[in-house]
Amino acid sequence: MEDEKGTTVKLLTVKESSNDAEALSSMMRNAGHAIRSTNVEDEEDLREALEQQTWDLVISSLEIPNFTALQVIDIISQSGKDLPVIVLSNSDDPATKVKLITAGCRDVVNESNSDLLLLVLTRELANLKERRNLRQSQILYNESEKRNRALMDSSRDAIAYIHEGMHIYSNTTYLETFGFTDAEDIEAVPIMDLIGSDEQKNFKSILQRLSKGDNPDAEFEFTAVPEGSEEFKAVMEFAPASIDGEHCTQIIIRTKSDNKELQKEIDALRRQDLLTGLYNRQHFNDQLDNAVTAVAEKGLKCSLLYIEIDEFKAIAENVGIAASDFVLTDFANILRNHLGKSDLAAHFAGSIFTCLIPNKNIDEVKKIAEAIRQETENHIFDVEGQSVTCTSSIGVAQLSETNLSAKRVLAQADMVCKKIRSNNGNGIHIHSAEDEKASFERDKKWSELVKRALEKNEFKLAFQPIVSLQAEPGERYEVLLRMIGEGGKEIMPGEFLGAAEQAGLMSEIDRWVAKQAVKILATKRGTDVQTKFFIKLSYDSIKDQTLLVWISKLLKAARIHGSSLCFEISEANAISALKETKLFANGLKQLHCEFAIDHVGSEEDSSFNYLKHLDANYLKIDGSHISDLASNEQSQEIVKAITELAKAQKKQVIAEHVQDPSALAVLWQNGVNFIQGFYLQQPEHEMTYDFTAED
Repeated sequence: MEDEKGTTVKLLTVKESSNDAEALSSMMRNAGHAIRSTNVEDEEDLREALEQQTWDLVISSLEIPNFTALQVIDIISQSGKDLPVIVLSNSDDPATKVKLITAGCRDVVNESNSDLLLLVLTRELANLKERRNLRQSQILYNESEKRNRALMDSSRDAIAYIHEGMHIYSNTTYLETFGFTDAEDIEAVPIMDLIGSDEQKNFKSILQRLSKGDNPDAEFEFTAVPEGSEEFKAVMEFAPASIDGEHCTQIIIRTKSDNKELQKEIDALRRQDLLTGLYNRQHFNDQLDNAVTAVAEKGLKCSLLYIEIDEFKAIAENVGIAASDFVLTDFANILRNHLGKSDLAAHFAGSIFTCLIPNKNIDEVKKIAEAIRQETENHIFDVEGQSVTCTSSIGVAQLSETNLSAKRVLAQADMVCKKIRSNNGNGIHIHSAEDEKASFERDKKWSELVKRALEKNEFKLAFQPIVSLQAEPGERYEVLLRMIGEGGKEIMPGEFLGAAEQAGLMSEIDRWVAKQAVKILATKRGTDVQTKFFIKLSYDSIKDQTLLVWISKLLKAARIHGSSLCFEISEANAISALKETKLFANGLKQLHCEFAIDHVGSEEDSSFNYLKHLDANYLKIDGSHISDLASNEQSQEIVKAITELAKAQKKQVIAEHVQDPSALAVLWQNGVNFIQGFYLQQPEHEMTYDFTAED
């Protein structure tokens, strides 16, 4: 019985008697297996053994004095090692077996049944080998992808990947060639927009051939139309390719840029957050991917700190957004004071910072986190003559053999950071198996409640008015969802939608809301009142190719005109699924339904280029720009930019979350069409708002 390296199996036993442990090894050797074993008898010995080397298998007694199999499983789980545990028992009690397997052991075998034990051991070692091979293959694949991406990013040729005429990847040279600074901006731009008008007909025929799987042999000479600079002649080459598993076409445009020093400066700036001088989010994510690879290949230790400054919004409201930047820059210096040369710190987003700390055990990481927390609490930030104090919440997650997903590690650290903030902040929490289990159990519980609510119709709708500032006729309501809990208690969507999304239930929920809304509209048919419902849709619904057909059938069955419905999706989802959103918006237009983009301006560094490609009737300004609109110049600029863009594109603007009447003057001056929020009315289950009131 050999591991994937062709060496002997390293066996760790947890037995009261070393003779019993040796008997297990002898049994396996007699069966023809090469074994090197060590026996441990308590928690300290087990932890030391796990630190010293890599093991292939653990065989543990159900219980020895002061040490149980459950403790063994828990310690191995905490270590993050992919190490199968087999528990030996003197009974065949089903309840005990269920409890142990639920805790994480691979199997429970009666100690007297040596034949079954050998079969189980063989199976688990084979499974371990497959998992290790799979991890290694994934590492090699990821490294290959990274090398290819790095080669393309550093290429002096302009390279892009397109699918159905849209950009899905563009290297730096390509972005610079066409006058873009951010890859996300060009992803919202069809390649046809970069081609001179005289050549667009020929290029369209090339795209059609590419969509059929044909590959044009000849080069395509064209006039390039970059953003904000003069047109120029160029040559485009085509090749079939795939990126992130999606079939697409690679295009190459030759350039003659030769300034290496300038390129170095550009590369350095691309990695840096200009406000704090730390690394930026993109570079941090790249380094997190590298850390995942290092942990998998070399078994290195690495921890991630996810740090949020507590109550930063209140600080910004007190000193002003511009002045609050001084708090962020000072906090960046606190991080530098406590991190070593091999550590990496980044300004991740807003008041959130992230750090990667390699080659340190969890106790050392905890000391660093505590030092950061303590200095933050004791530090007096000087903000333009004002003294400001604050605290921080620090979530810690560890990369390990069983936790080799950058996205998952970030989510874990974020989750425990939120846990601290929900308990008044100013603390540290290290993500553990208990947190993972609690999160899983919580999501499982909510998903079961959502399924039951769908089956038993235990949802209800609430309505919030959307009122015209230009006295346009008709009633407009945002349709909102509530779940009915025990005793008729209303449960807000923030409590259950996350779990519903994880369980893949969002499309079903969206359809329930739309169906109930149409039923209500049907009862108003024949009245003089014109009512329009705004209905939110999830990312899953936008990706659902059957939804448009379903909406069409729903409208026909209820004999409701499509203009009574406006479907809305968030800006983030529109950008993430731009192609699907565009198709959906076009389909709604054919059904005479309207379409809105919600939370416009919520995405950082959004240039709103994506809006050029979406036939939206309404733009809903994100509420974060409305809450302090009268006093916040930055929010006023964003509102102005959105309304001017909407006017140019013949779209109407809705300001949501309006609570303060002082915001109305700014909204009116900028030409906002509609308002929505608590200033008018909280969501209610009856549509009682008086749209004819002159005030």
